Amino acid sequence: MVTYGSVRRLYARFDCFQVDLSSNELFCSGVGVPIQEQPFQVLRLLLEAEGGVVTREQLQSALWPKDLFVDFEHGVNTAVKKLRRALEDSAESPRFVETLPKVGYRFMVPVKWTADVSGLNPQPQVVAIAPPRPTAVSSLAASEKALPALGSRWRLAHVVIGLLLLAVVGGFLLRPRRQMQPGKLTVVPFTTFSGFEIAPSFSPDGNEIVFSWFGYEKEFQFDLYIKQVGQEHVVQLTHHPAAFLVSSWSPDGRFIAFMRQAEPDASGIYLISPLGGAERKVASITAYDGWEPLGVSWSPDGKWLAFSKANSMAKKADSSADHFSIHLLNVETSEERLLPDPSNDCGNTWQPAFSPNGKYLASVCVLAGGVAKVYLQTPDGKQVRELKDARSSEGFSGIAWAGDSQSLLYCSDRHLWRVPLAGGEPETLLFAQDVESVAVASHGNRLAFAQVHHSGNVFQVALKNQTKLAAPATKLISSTRGDAGAHISPDGKHIVFQSWRSGNPEVWVSDRDASNPVQLTSFGGPSIGEPRWSPDGRRIVFDLRTDSGIPELYILDLVGGPPRRFLAGTTEAASPFWSGDGHWIYFNTERPHAIWKAPSEGGAATRLTAAGKDQSEPQEAMDGTRVFFYNEGYVWSVSVNGGDERPVPGVPSCMRWVPAQSGAYFVDGGPRHFALHYFETATQHAHKITDFPNLFAMWGSSLAPDGRALLFSGIEHSEGDIMLVEGFR
Repeated sequence: MVTYGSVRRLYARFDCFQVDLSSNELFCSGVGVPIQEQPFQVLRLLLEAEGGVVTREQLQSALWPKDLFVDFEHGVNTAVKKLRRALEDSAESPRFVETLPKVGYRFMVPVKWTADVSGLNPQPQVVAIAPPRPTAVSSLAASEKALPALGSRWRLAHVVIGLLLLAVVGGFLLRPRRQMQPGKLTVVPFTTFSGFEIAPSFSPDGNEIVFSWFGYEKEFQFDLYIKQVGQEHVVQLTHHPAAFLVSSWSPDGRFIAFMRQAEPDASGIYLISPLGGAERKVASITAYDGWEPLGVSWSPDGKWLAFSKANSMAKKADSSADHFSIHLLNVETSEERLLPDPSNDCGNTWQPAFSPNGKYLASVCVLAGGVAKVYLQTPDGKQVRELKDARSSEGFSGIAWAGDSQSLLYCSDRHLWRVPLAGGEPETLLFAQDVESVAVASHGNRLAFAQVHHSGNVFQVALKNQTKLAAPATKLISSTRGDAGAHISPDGKHIVFQSWRSGNPEVWVSDRDASNPVQLTSFGGPSIGEPRWSPDGRRIVFDLRTDSGIPELYILDLVGGPPRRFLAGTTEAASPFWSGDGHWIYFNTERPHAIWKAPSEGGAATRLTAAGKDQSEPQEAMDGTRVFFYNEGYVWSVSVNGGDERPVPGVPSCMRWVPAQSGAYFVDGGPRHFALHYFETATQHAHKITDFPNLFAMWGSSLAPDGRALLFSGIEHSEGDIMLVEGFR
C-alpha cells in the first residue's frame, strides 16, 4: 500500500467519486457503483501513479499470473473498457482515463488522498492536558454576577452541540457505504432477449451474471454471455456454440468455469477469464444428449471444481449407458478425484453444488427407476445423508444453496422450492414461476432464476392415403401454457390431451375441432403422462408420477367420478396402452425394466418380456398379435402372450413409432429438420411424407382411428429469460 507520511492512503476522491481501497468499492456521491475486480485494480494502479503513465506491461503483470494462459491484449482492453463504463467515461473524449497508444494509460484529474472514508475530517491534533489543580470557589455575589454570562455561554454551547450532533448524524447518513437492500422482495427481468437464456451464475460481488443463451433459429447453440446488474450492455464470452452449457464464477472472480457439451473434441470443463480471451480445457467429459449432468461448482476456497462425468469403467448393472458420478478437480495441480456415489442405488449422480461454508456438497441422485433424490456429502465423501424433504415428480432442474448454508433451493415441477437442512416441509417460493435453474449471490441479497416457457402445441397432419398428405400440417390445440399428448376418441368426436393451462399438468378433453375444452383431473402438481382412450371410448388411462417420482396408473370413467388407481400387482407402472379388444392394458415398469399386461377390469399382471435394461412404451399392433416396444433405443416386438422377443427388422433406431395398418409412422431428424415417414412392414421400405422446418421439438404422435390424420406435439420456439430477485435472504 502506498503511504503519505505516516498516514495510510485508504481513500481517494476525484470528481463525484470516492474510492475505498480497503474494501475495493467505488462510490459516486455516496452511491455504490458496481465494478468488477480487475477493472478496479486498473483504477487502483492509475490512481497510485498520480498522473504518471501505467504501461500495458505493468497492467499485465499486476492482473494476471505469469503461468496463466490469457489473451492479455484483449484482457487489458476489456478491463479498461469496463472501468470507463463504471466512471461513465469515453475513450473518444476522456475525462478521467487517457489512452497513450501502444504505451499505456494515464489518469487525467487530480486525486485527493485521505485516511477516512469521507475525506473531510482533518487529522487529529494532540493537545497537552494541564495537570489538575485546586479551583477557587467564587463568592455568591460573584456567582450571581456571572449568571448572565453563563446563560450566554450555555446558549452558545447548545448551538455548538447541536451543530456537532448534526454533523455526526449527517456524516453517518451521508457516508459512502454499500447500497441498502430493499426491505421487501422485488422481482425484475434481468434479460429479455429473443431466444433462450438459462443457467445464471453471479460474480463474487453479486453485481454481474454470466449465463447461457441461444437466439431464435439457433436452438441448442449456446454461448456464454456476461451482463451487469443495472446495465443493458452484454458481452459475449465464448464463441463455440454448444448443445448444452453451464458455468460458475470462481470465488476470487478471476475465472469462470464452464461445462460444454458439444462435439466430442469440444466437450469438457474449461476455464476462461471474465474479461474474455482464450479458453483453457482442464478436464474431459463424455458428451451427453441431455441437460441432466450439467452443473459445475467451485469450492469456497477456489481450489476445487465439482462436476458430473461419465465413468465407462463404472457402469451400473441395470444401466444401459455410462454411469455418471461426481468428480473433483484441483485447478492448481490438475488432480482429479472420483467422489463415491451417495447411495448404492444411484443410477447416476449429477448437478453438484458446494455449500458456501464448504462443509457439504449437494448432488442429485437418480435411482435406476428414474426417481431423483438430493443427497448431502462432506467433500471427502465420508459422511452422507439424504435431504429427505426435497421431492420432485419430474426430477430436479437445478439446485443452489442459500447464502447461510442452512437451506437448499431446488427447481422442480416448474416451481422453486426451499428446504431447510435441519428438516421440515419444503417452502414454495411464490415469486418464482416456470423455473428451470437458480443461482444465489454470495453478497448483495440477490437471487437469479431462469423463467422458461416450452409452450408445446398439438399439430395435425391430414392424410390422403398412407404415404400422401391431404393438407399441410396445421396447429390444432394451442395455449400459452402448453398442450401435448393428444389422442382422438374411437368415434372421432373428441380429443383427450395433456394441458398446463390451469397452472399444473392435467387431463383435458375437447371436441374434435379443439373447441369446448374441459378439465377432467385436478391433481394440482404431479406430472401426468399421455392419456389414452379405451376402445369403447368410455374410459381413459394415464400414468401419474407422485412426489416421490414413482409412476402409477389411473383410469378415468367419463360417466363421472374421480380418477381411480389401477392396481396390477406391480410397482412403478407407466406408459399404459389399451389392447384393441379392450380386455387388456399394456404397460412397462421401470424396476425391473419389463413389458406387462393386466386385465382392464383389474387383476394380477402378466410379464411379457424377459429382463432388460430399458424396455418401455408398449403399443399393440393393428392385427392384435404382437406388442411393439422400445428396447435400449431400438424397436422390438413380443407376442401378446409373452415370449418370442425380437427386433423389428429394417427399423431405424431411436425413432418414435406409431403402429398403422401394414406398417408404422415415425419421425426422425433434429430441430428445424424433422420429417415424417411411413414404414411398410412387408417391403421394409420407408416413404418420406413431409418435412417440418418450423419445429425444433417433436414428440407424442398418435393416429386417428380412421387412419386419416396424425396428431403430434411440437414446439416452435422455447423462451427463457433470467429474472433477478432483490432482497432475498
